[in-house]
Amino acid sequence: MKRKYLLATVIIIAVTVFSTACGLNTYELGRENVPLSSVPYSPREAEIKTYKVIFDLNGGELISGDLVQQVKEGESAIAPKVENGRQTLTWDSDFFNIKGPLTVVAKWEKVELSSVEVAEIVRESTVTVNSVFYNGSKSSGSGFFIDDEGTIVTCYHVIRYATDITIEVMNGGRYNVERIIAFNELNDLAILKVNIQDSKPLEICTDPVSVGETVYANGSALGILSGTFTRGTVSSDHRVVDGINCIQMDAAISPGNSGGPLVNSYAEVVGINAMTFTGGENLNLAINIKELDDLNEVNFTLGDYQEWIMREADRSYSPYDKDLDFYYSTINTYTVVTGRECKYSVGFDGKRYGLYIDECEYYIYRYNESEADKYVEYLKSKGFEFHERKSYTDGVSYYYKNSWQNLMVDMFQSNAGELWIWIYKN
Repeated sequence: MKRKYLLATVIIIAVTVFSTACGLNTYELGRENVPLSSVPYSPREAEIKTYKVIFDLNGGELISGDLVQQVKEGESAIAPKVENGRQTLTWDSDFFNIKGPLTVVAKWEKVELSSVEVAEIVRESTVTVNSVFYNGSKSSGSGFFIDDEGTIVTCYHVIRYATDITIEVMNGGRYNVERIIAFNELNDLAILKVNIQDSKPLEICTDPVSVGETVYANGSALGILSGTFTRGTVSSDHRVVDGINCIQMDAAISPGNSGGPLVNSYAEVVGINAMTFTGGENLNLAINIKELDDLNEVNFTLGDYQEWIMREADRSYSPYDKDLDFYYSTINTYTVVTGRECKYSVGFDGKRYGLYIDECEYYIYRYNESEADKYVEYLKSKGFEFHERKSYTDGVSYYYKNSWQNLMVDMFQSNAGELWIWIYKN
């Protein structure tokens, strides 16, 4: 019996060794034979890797989709839907068959438009700005929307001294200006606010303008021909006039165009139409759009604005104009600036009045050099520049000119130790 038991044991061991050698892996004896290859892997062995994919919009706006995604290895991320004005979109790298963490950056390219396309965009966003002044006179200029909430850019001289301001859109709708958000006399710009929802804004150009570049002007020529659209080229990308950085171009503009947009071939605003030199031909100026960054925020109602005018002017000199009669500038009197009392006010009839009398032709003070210098610095702060010096038998005149306000200040130093000051329409 012992031999038979020993023989059976040897046979079993031999079979086991043979089975292992032949790759026939089985469970232990006494159980059903099941191949080990059919047993599932452990969870750790079956885990699938995922990676973070980030979409950088690079100035674009997310419309739908996810900017941060967890993507399984070997699969693809799903591009979000994004916009950036009228620019076309491409991505800087492939986001298919992901093998590791990835950041994909949007690349934007401007789309140049035809003149017809530019006109369609610009005319819808340009408005007529109508101003009524304290003496009942009226004038009209132009402006354009810069957001979808009724915010408008125009030239300051379009609304200077106005007691009532309305804007008219292309479909004929008329709206009262509710507030003057900001303005700057020196760079001749203002921002207005009207109660309009979903206004169509123009995009502001952030690239430098180039000489020879095609530009388009739009506005209410002569104050009555709204939507007048003209084409030209940039003659100078940097022309300083009265300290203001301007773009010179030959796109035709007329009175009434002031405050309207000057745009490039992408319908982006590069300037604000402001001025033309009547002594030349096609010598037109638009204030560079970058000047818009240098405005004084005031957030005035029209009532606040009128109070500011009278407070700032303090019954200032009254330039005489045969059409407008008298009006107040925002140039303070010599007395307010220096503290020096006026000796005489001289009327247009040549009659002298004691001290300061409003609406006279010129005013006489005792001359003091430091006080005169202080007043000159004040004039410069109001946009005046030295124009010329002229000698006369009884003294010397120093002329200071402000082209935007069309004003001239004549400071005459008499040999008798007096300072005579005129202010008049240039």
